[in-house]
Amino acid sequence: MAPVAMVWGRLDRLSARATVQHAVCRELHALEGLFGPGAGAVLLGARLRRRADEQGRRPVKDPVGWLIGWALPRRAVCPDVRCDDGLRMDTGAACERCAEHRDDLVARRREVAIELSSGLPGKAWVGEYRRLYETRLQEVTREAEQRRAEQRGQAALERAQQEAAWARRRAEQEVLNERERARPCAGCGRVWSGRLCEVCGNVRAAEAVVAAVVEIGLAARERLDAALGEGEAELGGWLEAEVRARIEVAVEQAVVHGATELTASVMRRLAAEEQLSQVRQEALRLFVAGPEACAEAEAAFAARMRRWHLHTCDGVHDCRAFVREDAERVARKARLRVAEHLLEQRVAAVRAQRTVPPGLGEPDPYRVGAARVRAAISRPRAGVPV
Repeated sequence: MAPVAMVWGRLDRLSARATVQHAVCRELHALEGLFGPGAGAVLLGARLRRRADEQGRRPVKDPVGWLIGWALPRRAVCPDVRCDDGLRMDTGAACERCAEHRDDLVARRREVAIELSSGLPGKAWVGEYRRLYETRLQEVTREAEQRRAEQRGQAALERAQQEAAWARRRAEQEVLNERERARPCAGCGRVWSGRLCEVCGNVRAAEAVVAAVVEIGLAARERLDAALGEGEAELGGWLEAEVRARIEVAVEQAVVHGATELTASVMRRLAAEEQLSQVRQEALRLFVAGPEACAEAEAAFAARMRRWHLHTCDGVHDCRAFVREDAERVARKARLRVAEHLLEQRVAAVRAQRTVPPGLGEPDPYRVGAARVRAAISRPRAGVPV
């Protein structure tokens, strides 16, 4: 009702508001039955906006009558229920049925005129011709209106069938949703968890983030060593142990302060995401200093400096210095863009090369314990050593 808020605000009686609300709900129900759930509000809002534009600055004397009789109802000269104001509500294009209806009106008048001209004598006077023309035109119009009524009935039947189909689909979807919510958790077996409870979901998300941290660390080390070789699995296990130790330290601190199981799982996921952010920043710093990024930055800087003469000078600042600052900014962006691209490529290569044999999913307990002790007695660095 936002497009007609000025008229809606004038309804000071509860009965008037209830009457208009009933009409709005009826139109929304009809539109959602035709175009599906969620489409009624959009289409009805567009209709009210058109009605408000047509009204313009002319005052509305009867707000209830204007809303119910003019703004809310669908207006169409053709029997197509998707037509409103000569436009298709589903596509926004001009309604073809309306154009056909107008052509039918012109053709109907022409046919009646030809029929009377062929049946009357040549000396028939004008008054008789007009009377017969109007009578015959009314008969033809009534026949056409009867056909249109039949078409509207058929359209209403189709709309009812569509609404029933939507109702059946909503009921079936609700049954499926209820059945899905009733499933136990795949991790801990908690009932009514929707296949995965929130705690297990946070734990799995943290595990996925840890794997991403290890991949970024291996990609950064591959940048230094050119190839990981046989030590890839050992290095990956060491990186994973370091990351898990730092995460466990954060979780233990939260548990000490009275965190529940759910809060601890959230802290685990957040700590893993923080480690991922730090490791990614460290890896980007390494790739930014690489030769590919430097070459791209130099090329971008030179390309921008070659255009310094196109800079419009206002005589206040030094054009050369201003253009140089802009070129340095473009070079920094180009350097970072190349670094991100190279990091994505290396991570994809590491992900494709890494193979985890069955039974080696758990890290070495001694290594995990040692890493946890080191993380507890020393402040964690900005990122995983690479």
